[in-house]
Amino acid sequence: MVRRSMNRNQLHDQNLKFVLQQIFNNHPTSRIEISHQLNLNKSTVSSLYNTLMADGYLTELGLGEASNAGGRKPTLIEINRNYGFTLTFDLGYRHLHALVTYLNGQVWKYDRIETKGQSIHEMIDQINHYIAAVQAEDTTSHGLLGICFSIHGIVMDNQIKTSPFIDMAGIDLEQVFSTMYQVPVVLENEANLSAVYERDFNGARDLNSTVTVSIHRGIGAGIILQRELFRGEHGDAGEIGQTVVSIEMDDAGAGHPVHAEDISSEDAIIQQLEQKKGITNLDRTQLVALYQKQDADTLAVLTKFTTAIGGLIYNLMRSLDPDAFFINSPLVEEIPTLLMQIRTVYQNLAHNALTIDLTQNARLATVLGGCSLITHRALGLDHYELNFERPATETTA
Repeated sequence: MVRRSMNRNQLHDQNLKFVLQQIFNNHPTSRIEISHQLNLNKSTVSSLYNTLMADGYLTELGLGEASNAGGRKPTLIEINRNYGFTLTFDLGYRHLHALVTYLNGQVWKYDRIETKGQSIHEMIDQINHYIAAVQAEDTTSHGLLGICFSIHGIVMDNQIKTSPFIDMAGIDLEQVFSTMYQVPVVLENEANLSAVYERDFNGARDLNSTVTVSIHRGIGAGIILQRELFRGEHGDAGEIGQTVVSIEMDDAGAGHPVHAEDISSEDAIIQQLEQKKGITNLDRTQLVALYQKQDADTLAVLTKFTTAIGGLIYNLMRSLDPDAFFINSPLVEEIPTLLMQIRTVYQNLAHNALTIDLTQNARLATVLGGCSLITHRALGLDHYELNFERPATETTA
């Protein structure tokens, strides 16, 4: 294959992106350090730096320490967080999770808004009111730079293919919000965003391939292969909740598939326990309380759950062979012994000790993954690796 050389403008644009990436990932840094890291001469770096500074992307922090060889002290620089902000919304079944972050990835605020029983039209109204309130407080120079939506369903080409928990009523979120606010709008599956969070925020940046198993009302997997998010050809990659785990025969001899999320999603666990105890309206808090009392029915249901998840992870390992697995589950986060049981099930099947860890700060994982995607887009750095610092677990609520 013939490799085409870049013209001067293309080379300039590429080097500009490399310099911006270096500043984002190594803050604070200096022009001399960027020159060393990118193997570009100082005059080229200074020219690119001046362009970024004139555009408002950078801020100077003062002088750093001179090198061992002496010479002038370098001027330290970093991304200008006051350039603007991005928003990520997780469209959950019961709550709308909203995260506001500055351009450098630092969290400004996080809020959880009750939406249970609301239509998508009512949720959009809530989102617009929230954006208006944030804009009223905003003191950045460029304001809103982009919006990301975390979707509990299948997304392909920035469009929602399926949304099992929220009736989207044919609404095109990208069109609605890009038209209203004139900014980029990105839609992505929530399990995929959890996987992006692990890669970019949570220490998995040294791993080439990971799978994040997201266990909520349903079950999904976010797949990172060779550092890139893998969606499949039609956006269906990672829909492991629909994996058929058995076939049940009815009295007429007809077979009915049993899917993974029919027995091992959080909703399925609660339904099984409700049936065993003849109760209704059980929630996660009550389930955890029953476990802490060592209730026999609860222990039996959760043993079935850990066996199923351990087996599911084993099957994923055989299919994808990643470096590590992560589990994004508020239930497992509240009952850490479940993680140990899942590891034991997996190890008994696989006879290896592949890493299976819990996603830390699961409450923010999807919206922080969204922060990464929309920050990449706002900076024009799609497919460039950006390293974000994990925020403190306590945020505005």
